Amino acid sequence: MSVSVADLTPVMVEDLTLVMVVGGFLAHSKSALKRWRQNVAHRERNKPVRTAARTAVKDARAAIAAGDADVAKAAVMTAISTVDRATKGNVVHSNAASRTKSRLMRHLNAVGTVAAEEPKKPKARKATKTTKTAAKPAAKTSTARKAAAK
Repeated sequence: MSVSVADLTPVMVEDLTLVMVVGGFLAHSKSALKRWRQNVAHRERNKPVRTAARTAVKDARAAIAAGDADVAKAAVMTAISTVDRATKGNVVHSNAASRTKSRLMRHLNAVGTVAAEEPKKPKARKATKTTKTAAKPAAKTSTARKAAAK
């Protein structure tokens, strides 16, 4: 939806402020009108990216449902790449992208394929803090020091 200056209709309201009416949207200031124009431009620019990501995920789910491991793996990797690109451009929230990728990988692994090319190394366990069982010697008090000095 592109908006030209001709589409903007100035309207006087009760308190004599000028309000720009754009398709039912009331912009009460120039900055609000500019923000509205920016949102329209961003929405139009992001639409094909979002659509491509959704289509890739849908194709990956269909490939997983078909049961062919190699085709499913290729489709999932393509979907993950597409979703990552959408995330990079702030079209899709990073948490939503991670959730989608995690679910795809979980379904792919259920089909019987291993997603990673190389097996992951097991994480090294952190050393636990050991506690001393022996009691610490009692702190010297000022009276004990004086007695020892005599």
